[in-house]
Amino acid sequence: MTTSATTKSARAAKRRRALQPTVPGPGREPTQRIRWALYNGAAAGAGLLTVWALTGDPLAGVDLMARMTISVPQLAAAGLAVTAAYAGWKGAVLIRLHRLPGIFGLAARPVAALVAALWGQGTAPLVADLLDAIEPWGTALSPLLAAGPVAAACWYGLDRPAAAASLVPPVRWALRIPLATVVVSSLIYGPGAVL
Repeated sequence: MTTSATTKSARAAKRRRALQPTVPGPGREPTQRIRWALYNGAAAGAGLLTVWALTGDPLAGVDLMARMTISVPQLAAAGLAVTAAYAGWKGAVLIRLHRLPGIFGLAARPVAALVAALWGQGTAPLVADLLDAIEPWGTALSPLLAAGPVAAACWYGLDRPAAAASLVPPVRWALRIPLATVVVSSLIYGPGAVL
């Protein structure tokens, strides 16, 4: 056998091994899942320990979650007001109100956004009635409805830009702490706020 034939057979064997699916052995989890759980668990643990150190109470999140749960209709109305204002601003362009002559064209977008925001602000009683109508679920979902926007803001404002900036891992981990803390806290303290 020549050297080139040996090299070709070695390459072919290497390609065959690369194409074969790798299955973890019995009792072994894929390391990627374990790394993800450790990464996020350590971030949540650091955040919860920081909250504990600042407040002096390991269950300080229960009171905060209970206060946020009471204000879910107001939080939902504020979110609807902001969303409706944005939709009104964009909707005025879609129906071409900005092409009206004179000052009417200039005022079309701000007026549409203001009217939509005022509508969104007035939806707090509607949200409260909806939560009362689905009562066993409304009480159970209120902590998650309260923590959801906070988690979304942490993801959108901290975690997503950190991933896009390709920061070094310790900095990305430090920026993951608020998101992981909010998610784990809502799962831990949510039932306590309901009870």
